[in-house]
Amino acid sequence: MGSGGDNSHFHTGDELNVFFRGTYEHTLDSKARVAVPKKFREGLLGAREDYCGAELMVTYGLSGQLFVFSREGFDDFSRRYSALPGEDADLLDRFFGASARECALDAQGRILIAPLQKTFAGLEKDVVWVGQRGHVELWSAQRWEEALEAVQRGVFMATSENLKQAYGRIDFNVPI
Repeated sequence: MGSGGDNSHFHTGDELNVFFRGTYEHTLDSKARVAVPKKFREGLLGAREDYCGAELMVTYGLSGQLFVFSREGFDDFSRRYSALPGEDADLLDRFFGASARECALDAQGRILIAPLQKTFAGLEKDVVWVGQRGHVELWSAQRWEEALEAVQRGVFMATSENLKQAYGRIDFNVPI
């Protein structure tokens, strides 16, 4: 399922320099578990024989989706927004940091989505994984369609204007 994708790696030691591409359609099971696409698992955690027990960080996204990072990627992201002036850093930490959760992969490569995260992202049965720069996103299929329509109209769907502005001030080009 999905349009496939490729993960372009730039070997600088900076986790956010892994660029994820592609979309993958999956289903959330009745226990709120969803399989992480193999290309995304490999890009986030490196190639390995067994991903069981490996942890990803899941947090709220800006447009009603979830952001998914490796632990190192989330730590790097957190350092970047923490470097912003006081109010911006506090706002982003309350949003991203407070909603962050460690999610261990099971033997089938699935993660369990927390109830609050599932509600926030409107996740039901049909979900879409999307490659997005140094992280991946998990969308409800319905919200993903709405987001694509908004992009075609030139609109950035954001939870709030303040979050959008603060997020826009993060410098992803400077090593931290």
